[in-house]
Amino acid sequence: MKKKLNVFCILMLVLMATNIIIGLVFNFSESAQAFQQGWDEGRKGRAMDGLDSLSSIVMALLALACIFLLIRSFIALVRFILNVNRDKVFVWENIPLLRWTGWGILIPTVVFSTYDLLAHVPADKIYNESMDDIIFGLFCLIVAEVFAIGLKLKEEQDLTI
Repeated sequence: MKKKLNVFCILMLVLMATNIIIGLVFNFSESAQAFQQGWDEGRKGRAMDGLDSLSSIVMALLALACIFLLIRSFIALVRFILNVNRDKVFVWENIPLLRWTGWGILIPTVVFSTYDLLAHVPADKIYNESMDDIIFGLFCLIVAEVFAIGLKLKEEQDLTI
């Protein structure tokens, strides 16, 4: 049973890392183009108005926060896998790790999808790109709650004579 759980955890870790890397590669080309366009406009002396610069700063800070959440969720998933390998499967320490993983995937996905929707990206493209991440994030949150309920039931049973 532990071997199967390890295989599934490693598969989940590999898929999450692949998803992050592919997302960064695809988004990097778009970001590089936008950076180049802003660089060229700045060099030509065209200044952005105050609202554009403020929204750009807010979006950059939001993107950095989302990247931090993705990295934090990846670290939490690695720590969860290490706990499973140490035979610490049903312990309270795993529940926050699974919650970090779930929320760390779900929040950036919703933020980036909302940004794409406001940028007039077709809804079917947003759906195809983000639905897997939303499902994975919700799955991690569901598993965390199942672990919490199971641990509460175990503690209640241990108190019963």
